[in-house]
Amino acid sequence: MNIQSIFSVVGVLLVLLSGLLLAPMGVAIYFGDAPIEGFISESSAFFWTFGLSLGSGLILWKLLPSGLGKLRDREGFAIVTLSWLSMSAFGALPIYLSGVCPDFIDAFFESTSGFTTTGASILQDIEIVPHGILFWRNLMQWIGGMGIILLSLAIFPMLGIGSFHLFKAEVPGGTTVEQTQPRLAETAKILWKTYLTLTLIEVLALRFAGLSWFDSVCHTFSTVATGGFSPHNGSISSFNNVYIESIIILFMFLGGVNFALHFQLVRRNFSVIFKNPEFRSYCALILVGILFVTWGLTRVSATGDASQAFRSAAFTVVSINTTTGFVTDDFNIWPEYLKLFLLAIMMVGGCSGSTSGSFKVIRIIILLKIIMRELKNLVHPRAIFHVKVGDKTVDADDLSNVAALTFLFIGFAALGGVILSSMGVDLTTALSATVASLFNVGPGLGDVGAMGNYSTIPAMGKGILIFFMLLGRLEIYGVILLFLPMTWRK
Repeated sequence: MNIQSIFSVVGVLLVLLSGLLLAPMGVAIYFGDAPIEGFISESSAFFWTFGLSLGSGLILWKLLPSGLGKLRDREGFAIVTLSWLSMSAFGALPIYLSGVCPDFIDAFFESTSGFTTTGASILQDIEIVPHGILFWRNLMQWIGGMGIILLSLAIFPMLGIGSFHLFKAEVPGGTTVEQTQPRLAETAKILWKTYLTLTLIEVLALRFAGLSWFDSVCHTFSTVATGGFSPHNGSISSFNNVYIESIIILFMFLGGVNFALHFQLVRRNFSVIFKNPEFRSYCALILVGILFVTWGLTRVSATGDASQAFRSAAFTVVSINTTTGFVTDDFNIWPEYLKLFLLAIMMVGGCSGSTSGSFKVIRIIILLKIIMRELKNLVHPRAIFHVKVGDKTVDADDLSNVAALTFLFIGFAALGGVILSSMGVDLTTALSATVASLFNVGPGLGDVGAMGNYSTIPAMGKGILIFFMLLGRLEIYGVILLFLPMTWRK
């Protein structure tokens, strides 16, 4: 393991983080919110974090030789995991130093939830939080949505040498994501240009719908990143505006689509988009989900208002399926079968190569096809059947990868539920909090219900969930590798 190269790249990313901190610092200075009693102002908190991040990054970057051309997969996974951990730790400092979260574990939880686009929060009254911190929460989600490493690949060409190991280790969906250009740096730039375009369009649309510039930018950051942080206690229900909800539904849906398909859309390759089996399954799942939840809500409605039921169903299904986590209704009071349905679709998630978290639609497709293959083999034991997605045969290694990852997701979800319940958390809350963290959704059931508030979870439990959020965002393998001795051997 090339330790020096790993920390050198982490140093570059900390320098990048220091530059990102200038934006919320400017917001803090503009609004000039009074500091919390006994703590420094938020602008001072951002200034100190800027200095610590810049200083630490320069020391690691300049004093350690990079050796990027010699990077292997193991170094790539180590860089990605340590980078996300470091960014989350430094990102927590303004929240901690300003007194918004007096306990560092809470600030670390909030920061990790931001960067991993989970959307879980320990803040009980969000609207009293200073504007700079609120902006920083949403900016963390926006950066984490497309990926810290991917941003660096677009900005720092010097990372282009051996950088495919980093790209493969970070992007949701891993090797299922195709490069749109031969050079990885060009691919990163195209993906980020698409991301920026979606961001700009949604900001203008929300501003036109009546939101302030601050609310428009903050909610856009969380929407296109499918993150779910909102500057308001009631999330999107605070506005009670069908036009705002419709705009956010559209961009949550787009955030859950593979960004390689966005590139095809720009090039007007519509046939490629509509022939994509994952995209079609993603659309079908959302459509069926909306109809099913609308039917369920109409059944229990006192007035039988199907239009209101459809409005609630459309927003909630898209939000949960894309793992965004915005809410307009308290689905904790919905019928049990609808809550179980939401739990199921949150574990499916959006498309590979999107900003959505969770397991991904393509893997569900592959799992179902593996099951069908096994059933066919029982009927025709001597026949050889291949698993195909579209017109492509899925490699045997990819099949085993999907099967193993399924086992790991389910196993960690069960383990987390057991650990949290052993700390005194009720079983419903323990299991849903674990699933919501591991699958980067945010809202759960029980005490971590629709608003995704985790303040009642014990400190040790928050530490477990921080680990699970990172596990889910980096899709388990890369994090686990760091705990295996063989990874560190030469």
